[in-house]
Amino acid sequence: MPIEVDAKRRLDEIAAATVEVARERGLRSVTIRAVAERLGGSTAMITNYVPSRAGLMINALRHAEGEWRRAAEEELKGVPDAERLPALVRRMCADTGGDVVMRRLLMETVSAGPAADGRDAEEVGAMARAHRESLGGFVAAAGLPGREIAADLLHLVLRGYWLSTLEDPQGWPAERGTRAALAAVELLGGADGAPTVPAPGGADPEERVLA
Repeated sequence: MPIEVDAKRRLDEIAAATVEVARERGLRSVTIRAVAERLGGSTAMITNYVPSRAGLMINALRHAEGEWRRAAEEELKGVPDAERLPALVRRMCADTGGDVVMRRLLMETVSAGPAADGRDAEEVGAMARAHRESLGGFVAAAGLPGREIAADLLHLVLRGYWLSTLEDPQGWPAERGTRAALAAVELLGGADGAPTVPAPGGADPEERVLA
């Protein structure tokens, strides 16, 4: 009698194993066989749920982003509305192992381009749109003018920073990216109503990002 397996749980297990392989051995080492070996099963254990390497990466990215969002929501609980956007920006510029792996998964998946099937490509686009929409909510809560263009600009700034950390990780440490992104928040707030944002690393709290 066949053993019934919960599909969502199996996909989560496959995603977690994919992230572990990527973190330990690099993205180029992520294959269906490598992930199957990590889970202690055959490749059929993977292909029954994820039929291609592109799908494997999409599944891992979806899982990693979901975990990131849950952690971010927990961290931002109780933070006043006006302070939530700077707090979110700081978190998006973090350089923990999980953040770096998620950025690499994103860039690898996007760079696959036409090699990914249409459904996979659409899912990547949907995740990008969700990121942009989420920023729009934080921008509105912060009271920044021009919510739509402000959210668009921050989306581009943060996505650009993620790419920069992969191109030149030593040149773009988290402190530099955070400072630039917070400066963008302050510029978008306007000269009169912009909040004072302390620089990372315990700098003088009276120092403005643009000072």
